[in-house]
Amino acid sequence: MARADRSHPDNAEGPWFVDDRCVRCDSARHWAPDLIGTDGRGRSFVARQPADEAEEATLWRAAAACPTLSIGNRDQRRPDRAPFPHQLTPGVYALGHNAPASFGAHSYLAAWPDGNLMFDSPRFTRPLAEAVDALGGVAHVLLSHRDDVADADRWADRYGARVWIHEADADAAEYATDVMAGAEPRPVAPGVVGIPTPGHTEGCVCWHVDDRWLFTGDTLHWNHRRGELDVTPLQTFFSWEVLADSMDRLAGLRVEWVFPGHGRWGDVGTAKYAEQMSGLGPAMREAGRDGWARRPGTAFDWY
Repeated sequence: MARADRSHPDNAEGPWFVDDRCVRCDSARHWAPDLIGTDGRGRSFVARQPADEAEEATLWRAAAACPTLSIGNRDQRRPDRAPFPHQLTPGVYALGHNAPASFGAHSYLAAWPDGNLMFDSPRFTRPLAEAVDALGGVAHVLLSHRDDVADADRWADRYGARVWIHEADADAAEYATDVMAGAEPRPVAPGVVGIPTPGHTEGCVCWHVDDRWLFTGDTLHWNHRRGELDVTPLQTFFSWEVLADSMDRLAGLRVEWVFPGHGRWGDVGTAKYAEQMSGLGPAMREAGRDGWARRPGTAFDWY
């Protein structure tokens, strides 16, 4: 529950507030970018109060996504209708309930004919689980890397789902049923492929679905501040050079939507995706990790 007694001093006057336990994960600003601001330390606050029901709904989603439960309303109870799962595009749902163990990473559910796909893990809550039940449950839990495992074991147990992870990060999910090896793509089901993309960690995997959707974990995201596909230099823990090579690998895919763990999701479109990705790896090599980190709009993309 949000702590009104610890309200951020920059909150706009009114019922909505963010408390000072914010950990700078950026998830609230992804849901309510016109309402949530950021201070000089990257912490969120309510920049202005919502003006209508649609804006109220975005803040309820931000509140349900916040991993520290730092967003609250002094006057209203949570609405009866749960804000998640929330459809982002037909067939793909944001799950919200971002887990502290994943530093507030997003997770997703894709409806799929051979059984639904969960990409990384939200916090396990009974209301969310019942909503996922109504969507048909989960056949595969597809983990992008070690950082965003969260409650994957509980979701897998509920549905008897297979759990996928790369061998380089497999110690984070010892219960995984399917462990990818090496650098070659691995089919999961018809139209679903895991593509090893080391860089952030050694075991990062992106999941390419139906030649339309790319679920990227911490490998690639839509930088809503600069309006372009981007990577996170400050959180590249394995290798910047290898991450640039992974961008080259992803550049050859056909992609419409990018769904990251950290950073904003985006309906990029195939033409813009191809154009931007063709130059991303080379630009990363030219700038270097430190040069990339100094660009405006990078420091608080997440973390």
